[in-house]
Amino acid sequence: MFWITLLLLAVAYAPCSIGLSLPVNKKYRPLIALGLFFFAIAVQFVIFTGILPRIALLIVAWGSGVLVFSTPFFFLRDIVLLVMHLKKRRIPNQKYGIAAILILSGFLAAWGEISAVRPPKVKPVAITIPGLPDAFDGFRIVYITDTHISKTSLPNYLWTVVCRANAVHPDLILLGGDLGDLKPDEIKPNMHQLGDLHAKYGVYSSPGNHEYFRGLDEWIAFLDSVGIETLLNRHIVIEKDGAQLVIAGVPDDNKSSKWHAGRETPDLDKTLAGAPGGAPVVLLSHQPRFARDYAKYPVSLQLSGHTHGGMIAGLPALLVKTANKGFVSGKYQVGDMTLYVSNGAGLWNGFMFRLDVPPEITEIILRKPE
Repeated sequence: MFWITLLLLAVAYAPCSIGLSLPVNKKYRPLIALGLFFFAIAVQFVIFTGILPRIALLIVAWGSGVLVFSTPFFFLRDIVLLVMHLKKRRIPNQKYGIAAILILSGFLAAWGEISAVRPPKVKPVAITIPGLPDAFDGFRIVYITDTHISKTSLPNYLWTVVCRANAVHPDLILLGGDLGDLKPDEIKPNMHQLGDLHAKYGVYSSPGNHEYFRGLDEWIAFLDSVGIETLLNRHIVIEKDGAQLVIAGVPDDNKSSKWHAGRETPDLDKTLAGAPGGAPVVLLSHQPRFARDYAKYPVSLQLSGHTHGGMIAGLPALLVKTANKGFVSGKYQVGDMTLYVSNGAGLWNGFMFRLDVPPEITEIILRKPE
């Protein structure tokens, strides 16, 4: 909720700043600013719902992006104007400054939206695991998370993801949650394509927070219907040439969410009960912020998403990193455990922008230490 509130304030700041700068009677400016404020908030809520047709959503989201990207520029401008006012300096006409800010922000929003809607490419990542058996040296796991499929997704988007994942010919495919932003039946013409994912040792999933928002039981049943097994506080064992590799998954953890109320919470003792001793463990956990807790267990590799890589490089990514206890994108060493946080394969309707943080399908290649 904190991040949604922050986004809403960012969207609404620019309209307020513009409203207070308009060349109209001063007594009307606060009313105009307030009206623009509520209009911007209403538009953002419409975007959150994802009910608009795709083209309309992209256009409206671009307009929202203009406001978001213009917020820091208007904030700096307002500080300068405040200083000038306090020093009783003459305030210049604002129309050219406002126009320049909006044009620049429009370019950034367009660039960010184009970057976000592009289908993800496969990103190879080698991860060294101490004690990895020879049989699993070079073992390839395709990790897909945060596709956020909705009615506004391009019809061929998920099919492109599936084809690119299959083209790697992986040994295993793991799905890290936030697969869709609606109930599976509402987007089934797209979602059934997940059943075309193929790997030698199967396809497994663990849920993200968005599966809870739209009915966890329905998502689990749907995934099961297309041959994808969900791991909730349990593990499976892969055997190859006499060696073993443990694949485990935990539920999403968000105790403050009403959608999670009454649901099973992550329990690593339960998850790993009966796992073969000494076998490397790969853990699916949607949110990376619990990595330091999970590193206390015999987990070799944790795969997470949720952050979308911060979406925009720089201060926004730093804020997302801070909210996730220091983890936002890429590979981290947490004690004896390696954590990999994917940028995610898709985009969320509420913020449809990426700048220098491309989407990805991650090809995890397990390696023995040299």
